[in-house]
Amino acid sequence: MWLFLILLLLAAILLVEMLRFVRIMKTIPCPLPLPLLGNAHLFVGLTPAEACLRMGELAETYGDTFGLFLGPKSFSVMLFNPRDVERVLGSTQLLDKSHEYSFLGRWLNEGLLVSSGRKWHRRRKIITPAFHFRVLEAYVEIFDRQSRQLVRQMGQRRKIEVNGSGKINLGEAIHLCTLDAICGKSWVF
Repeated sequence: MWLFLILLLLAAILLVEMLRFVRIMKTIPCPLPLPLLGNAHLFVGLTPAEACLRMGELAETYGDTFGLFLGPKSFSVMLFNPRDVERVLGSTQLLDKSHEYSFLGRWLNEGLLVSSGRKWHRRRKIITPAFHFRVLEAYVEIFDRQSRQLVRQMGQRRKIEVNGSGKINLGEAIHLCTLDAICGKSWVF
């Protein structure tokens, strides 16, 4: 008897979730989700690079704005049009972060990336002038010089690696380029 009631309750919850999915799918195009799994099956077993390619394929299929269900309670809207992204990022209403950001909280505390709402808005307002195009204009020459050096070094490494695995650690190369760019500006008086 109890088992039947539990199964009936689970079926009712599943039905309510599916109805919610159908309601959302009418407004935002998205791949057909599986019960409980959503669209997670599209990404199972993929490397991060393959997952990015899959996102591109989905954008080609469903357009610049589409939805993904990544479980029974997680719906994400993917934006590929810069105007849409600008509209969302410029909004004063859409300041709360999704649940996925909570995993970064223990590592980054309540910094600009993880904070939300009024706290995020206050911090963003403080840091925005530092990234004004006039301020960044002074760095363009350094960014150009360091990025050209990065491309040259990667070309040299690729020639060396032809006999080896052919792989280059992009993370390390980008980190070093970033540090060079920061130090390049720091030492200019």
